[in-house]
Amino acid sequence: MWPRPEAPDQAVVGEVLAAIPKYRYPIGLRGRRDAFLVVLLGALHLTREQARTITPADVAVTSILRIRSHVVPSSDDPMSCAACAVTRWLRIVGLVWTGFRGDVIRLLDPTRGNLDRHDCEQPVPGEWRRAEQLLLSLDVHGWARTGLSLSGRSMTSIIPSRRAAAADGPIVETLGAVARRPSRFDALTLQETYAELGSTDDAVNDALTRLATILNDAQALGADLQQAATPRKQQIAADSDH
Repeated sequence: MWPRPEAPDQAVVGEVLAAIPKYRYPIGLRGRRDAFLVVLLGALHLTREQARTITPADVAVTSILRIRSHVVPSSDDPMSCAACAVTRWLRIVGLVWTGFRGDVIRLLDPTRGNLDRHDCEQPVPGEWRRAEQLLLSLDVHGWARTGLSLSGRSMTSIIPSRRAAAADGPIVETLGAVARRPSRFDALTLQETYAELGSTDDAVNDALTRLATILNDAQALGADLQQAATPRKQQIAADSDH
C-alpha cells in the first residue's frame, strides 16, 4: 500500500497509470478517479488523510501543475503521465459532483478520445472548481456520493488492485470512430432488399403462428390438469367430512 512505508519511484507509478482505463462510462470515470488517487499517494507521497481532504483550493493549474505546493510530474508518454492523469480527472470531477452525468458520459466517449497527445497540455475548463472535494466516493452506478470522502479502507483496496492490473501490462483502449462491420446486405440491389424484407416478414409471421400454437396448447394442457385435479379435490373434501 502506498504511500508509506513503500514509496514507489515514478516508473512504477507510470506503469500503474498506463494500465488504468481512461474512457467509457463508468469504467473510465472510476479509472480517472483512481488514477488521481495514484498520483496523490504514489507520485506526491501524500498520506491517505491528506489525499481525502484535497479541495479545489489545493490545486493550481498553470504552466506547472501543483497540488498543495507539490509539483505534479509529467512524462513523455501521455498514458503514464501523472499530470495528464490529474487534468483528465479535473475535466469531469465538477460535472460528476453536480450530477451532470450526460456531460460526463460525453467526455468519456471513446470515439472522441485521444491518448496520443498530452492532456495536461490542453486548456482545462474551470468546472472542476464546483466540486467541494476532489477525491470523490462513487457508487456502483457512477454517481458521486457527495459529502462522503473516499475512505481509507477504499484507498487500501484500490491501490493494490490497480497495481495488480498493471502487472499484466498496459491496457489497449480502442478510440476514435468505430467502423461499421461489413454486412451481407451491403451489395443488395433495391429489388433484392425488398425481397429480403419480405422473407424476414414471412419468418416473423411464421414465428408468431408457432407461438400462438404453443400458447393454445399450454392453455389446453392447463384446462386438462385443472379438470383432472377437480375429482381429487372433491374426494379429499368428502373424506374430510367423515
